[in-house]
Amino acid sequence: MIKFFLMDEPEVPAPARPLPAAAIAFALGLAGDLLLRSLPWGVNVVIWAVLILGGVIWLMRREGPLPLASIALAATGALLAAACIAWRDSSVLITLDILLVALFLLFLSLGTRNVVLWSSGIARLIAALFFTIVFAVPGMFQLLLADVRWSEIHPGRFGRRALVVLRGLAIALPMLLLFSVLLASADAAFSALITNVFNIDLPRLIGHVVLTIVLTFVTAGFLRATLRGPAVPDSDRPSFFHLGAAETNIAIGLVDVLFAAFVAVQFRYFFGGAALVRLAPKLTYADYARHGFFELVTVAALVVPMLLFADWIADGREAAGAKTFRILALIQVLLVGVMLVSAYRRMQLYVDEYGLTELRLYTTAFMFWLGALLVWFAVTVLTGRRAQFVIGALASGVVVVLVLHAVDPDDRIVRTNIERASAGKRALDATYATSLSADATPALLAALPVLPESQRRCTAHHLLWLDGKDSSDWRSWNASRARAHAAIAARRGELVTLSAGCPGAAPARD
Repeated sequence: MIKFFLMDEPEVPAPARPLPAAAIAFALGLAGDLLLRSLPWGVNVVIWAVLILGGVIWLMRREGPLPLASIALAATGALLAAACIAWRDSSVLITLDILLVALFLLFLSLGTRNVVLWSSGIARLIAALFFTIVFAVPGMFQLLLADVRWSEIHPGRFGRRALVVLRGLAIALPMLLLFSVLLASADAAFSALITNVFNIDLPRLIGHVVLTIVLTFVTAGFLRATLRGPAVPDSDRPSFFHLGAAETNIAIGLVDVLFAAFVAVQFRYFFGGAALVRLAPKLTYADYARHGFFELVTVAALVVPMLLFADWIADGREAAGAKTFRILALIQVLLVGVMLVSAYRRMQLYVDEYGLTELRLYTTAFMFWLGALLVWFAVTVLTGRRAQFVIGALASGVVVVLVLHAVDPDDRIVRTNIERASAGKRALDATYATSLSADATPALLAALPVLPESQRRCTAHHLLWLDGKDSSDWRSWNASRARAHAAIAARRGELVTLSAGCPGAAPARD
């Protein structure tokens, strides 16, 4: 077990040419400070992703032959996820995009770990990503402070003098900044002198220096762990780490019995819908739809890793036991599929009664992804093609995220709730609607005529306030924010007039 996790060569060798890697790390740290400092993020993430991908691929070409297929997949995925950050403004979608960018950047190290994404298995993939993250932590210091032999660099005469000056500046800079801030705080005249002579914002300068250093070291660790490190063993599982097929099948079979009993007892509740709620005096929509939905989705989310682990740990040498496991696992997949269908119907009923929110929409999307994973599990793992499960799971997850971007969740939430309000159901919750991102701005503008007078005026005031705080920095450009700004600009006069009647609101300027 220890050998499986630590392997024969736990020490990470240094890159063959550490100085170019250190130079690229510093350049990426400086570029990161110049680009990523501007918030909210937008096109700046796309540019930085291009730079870091270019640096990694260039270094890989110097180190040895490139695993072209893995590099192409990682680069395409990272750029696609970064582009999505410049597309939508939803905080949930941006979080998903950032996670995907980080994941695909980690995939750049798979070639170094001797792991192929579409054929190496789940355990080896997890181990490869784990090793990259673990070795990146000390790597950020090793590359810059140990791998590069600064004393052995032999520049020319001018270069030596420049290095002496740079080293002196590097040593003095932290002390100069610290003492300048303290002395400027101690005396107003000296503070004015510093401001007039150097015309610099010391706190801002310190912020730039610190962020550049942090990004440089983090990037250095990532580059070192990506370019060098131990390969993951070929074995997907240690030979001694297994359970007999009988024990595994008993456990899976008992879970099947539990699920089957639940489905049998609750079958009429699964598909009863609104008619059942009306017939049962003690059953409310919240009890039927909301509570049951989240519990059923949680069950489905736990089943997928449980079945994968059971298949991984089971002794596959017993043919009869392996066949029994496939049958029991397939039964469980079908039972969970019934639960997912029920969960979807429950949520549809709940949305129809109470409206759509971010939590309800994203949980429903997650449920669809779980359904896809269950189908893909049956197609791959239960047919003896376990190694292909990872690539399908990743592809389906990316597809779900892209579909969410195309659907535009915040816009869909507002429009759905407007339709319900227009149909005589619950009124639009303007407070919640205005808490959403700029993605919802066009829908909110369309909703103004159907809102009550007070909500209409305060919604107009909120839209003007939101537009006023939007960054004009080109680095933060985002398609949804640009569209929202254009839509508000086209109706600014109307919005200014409406917002004047919002209680407690400051007058808007045209």
